[in-house]
Amino acid sequence: MLKHVEHSAGSLIRMLDHLSNEPVAVSDHASVDLLMNLGAIRRLAPFMHAEHTLGSAAKSANVPASSLAYWVQRFLTTGLLEITRVQPRAGKPIPHYRAISSRFHVPFAAMPAGTRDEFLLRGRKSAFEQFIAASNHAAEAYFDAGLSIAAHEEHGVELNFIEPTDGRTSLSVEWWGHCSLTDEEAAEVRRTLAELQTRLGRGGDGPGRTRYQVVLGFAPALRA
Repeated sequence: MLKHVEHSAGSLIRMLDHLSNEPVAVSDHASVDLLMNLGAIRRLAPFMHAEHTLGSAAKSANVPASSLAYWVQRFLTTGLLEITRVQPRAGKPIPHYRAISSRFHVPFAAMPAGTRDEFLLRGRKSAFEQFIAASNHAAEAYFDAGLSIAAHEEHGVELNFIEPTDGRTSLSVEWWGHCSLTDEEAAEVRRTLAELQTRLGRGGDGPGRTRYQVVLGFAPALRA
């Protein structure tokens, strides 16, 4: 069940307790505008994990503190962020901030017309651009012989990299296309990809691990 919070200007100063993972449904225009902004989300992210000062959050987000200060004020005004405590010191006290939850939900009905598609396009475009750059780099290293363009055994043509003849194996795999499936087969593919997503998502950075760009996708094709 979602806990709906009516936001108000300003922010609550209170004793620090456990950061809630209960989804907070956000529907007011100002908050939705921030949560549909990838740049704003990146700046809110540190506060969704832990309590931060402006300086420590800026370091975590890898942005200038002077730039983050602008966003912090917007987060406070909309109620997405709150002041948890103020640390006294000689000179100006240091406020500590934290998001009101580690999870926000934005209903589609609360998004302005076209915002959903634009937001998803920006996110996917960034992911695909990173994947394509990594794939191209891998292709240059392993498939230096070039491209193969051949008649498909059933219809049209197919494009593939020319496989190396010296036994080298590429660490990347890529396939773009379409397939025809029954409802049962489609459900099985979806389950397989979902299980793979879960399994791959468990691996964190560490010794002996190499970071890979991953794009998983499966959707019914649009009919012309």
